[in-house]
Amino acid sequence: MTIHGVIFDLDGTVADTLPDIAAAVNVGLESFGLPPRPTDEVRLMVGEGLPTLCRRAIEGHPHVPLEELVRRVTTHYAGHRLDQTVPFAGVPELLDGLAARGIPIAILTNKPHEHTVPMVEALFGRWRFAAVEGYRREDRRKPDPRTALEIVEAMHARPADVLMVGDSKTDMLTALNAGLVPVGVAWGYRPRAELLAAGARHLLDRPEDLLAIL
Repeated sequence: MTIHGVIFDLDGTVADTLPDIAAAVNVGLESFGLPPRPTDEVRLMVGEGLPTLCRRAIEGHPHVPLEELVRRVTTHYAGHRLDQTVPFAGVPELLDGLAARGIPIAILTNKPHEHTVPMVEALFGRWRFAAVEGYRREDRRKPDPRTALEIVEAMHARPADVLMVGDSKTDMLTALNAGLVPVGVAWGYRPRAELLAAGARHLLDRPEDLLAIL
């Protein structure tokens, strides 16, 4: 397979962000007198943008104003987004391997853009990315393919020659919608069965497995 670019999801793919996300969500819930959500529940809510995450977290509690919850969660997360977040083991070595091969890389996530850029700089600042794109508009969030296709264009590549690597069905659907190669990661926040059912062409058990695809 000839690969001319790799687009990575962020949460659950290159970085383990779940502890800090869950903490922020629970600070927001507790501010409205609601009990905290177990981390394993929050795990299944992540991946489709913060408003969707918050909407899921308050199901059964219609009195909680969604926009205010999003604001409170965002405020807390801005000051604590790197308290426990780290790259997954093997990801730095994978990025080194891609850089050595001259393959362009990018980040495309449904995490709010205001958090995405500083987090990528803090965690992965020594690598050069063709693009770092987070959630900015509801109509452009994954699995909408438009931002992915803009990244492919910035890589001077064809969609069929670019991998979309992620841990959820949203990432696989983004790849399919954009004509990219869908690659799932088994170390993320969703089960293998979800990734395969959503169309993953490859499933990685470890980050270094990606280099074998090349």
